[in-house]
Amino acid sequence: MTCKYYKIRKKNNKKEKRIYYYCSYQRKEINYIICKGCPYKEYKSNNNQIKKRTYKLTKAEKNRFSILYNQLDKCCICGNPSVELNEVYEGAYRQLSIEYGMVIPLCNLHHKQFHNNRLFALYYKALFQKEFEKTNSHEEFIKIFKKNYIYLYEKERMRGG
Repeated sequence: MTCKYYKIRKKNNKKEKRIYYYCSYQRKEINYIICKGCPYKEYKSNNNQIKKRTYKLTKAEKNRFSILYNQLDKCCICGNPSVELNEVYEGAYRQLSIEYGMVIPLCNLHHKQFHNNRLFALYYKALFQKEFEKTNSHEEFIKIFKKNYIYLYEKERMRGG
């Protein structure tokens, strides 16, 4: 962690171009080593970095369900009882995943594999797309999630990914 007064600044004018360290408490340029023993040193709080969840999102996360798996208390791959519920479509589509039941129970090992192995993740995305399309149309899935994961999975598999 760094001091909340410690800043790195750039000086770009015709005479010189350089980077220097600045203390906004003392209002002067400092040597980085001096900052380590500074009596005014104060650390940044992490409160503003943690994104607070809304009541609606917290409620939705507690009531997660899966359209593909009935048991959410053990890993769907290995059966390990220590699971993390993972939304299949992440990022901007995370809340939609929760809403439509695109949730998969994974142990820590398979959860890491889901996020680090593209083909593994695409397999489950395509699987959930097929399940969704049993009750809804293909066009509706594309309208909601913006991609055809079945096509992407087949393409990646043929490529040898």
